[in-house]
Amino acid sequence: MKDGSMTEANLAMCYSYRQFCSLGPLPPRTPARPDPQVPRDRKLGPCTHGKIGAFYFFQDGSEDDPAFGFCDIELSVQQVAPGKVRLELYCIADGYQSLRGVGARYPLEIAVMAKDRVLGVADWHFADVFCGHADPMNFAADLDIADELFARIDRIELVETRGEARPCE
Repeated sequence: MKDGSMTEANLAMCYSYRQFCSLGPLPPRTPARPDPQVPRDRKLGPCTHGKIGAFYFFQDGSEDDPAFGFCDIELSVQQVAPGKVRLELYCIADGYQSLRGVGARYPLEIAVMAKDRVLGVADWHFADVFCGHADPMNFAADLDIADELFARIDRIELVETRGEARPCE
């Protein structure tokens, strides 16, 4: 740990870079690719799907040493009721980095976008990312988005944000 980077509660402050993905139809089933993990129930309504390879948090003062992160991120938006869109996320928490991720106070913000317009934002207070683990995680949130805007949704953004981490014990 770099001097001054830990708080009195033994927490390291972290930052992330913005990541986003375009959305499209669910990929077809093939022998070489697993079925999409989201949405959980395709029968609820029309859906679009996308993937982000990785989203990492870096300890303050570091430019290239990830503290913890998420990889193989799948995202979907699905119209589940009039004026309701379900945002779902599935990923693998990457605890094979330098710190243990703590999601209690600093949520990961996930924005549903239509071009440069934010249609809705969900805050994910993820479970701790344990050192030495690669654990699956998921998240779902229903957002109020007008029916006529659903067809315009073209991407999902994981917003640049702050984070906290603890030393691996």
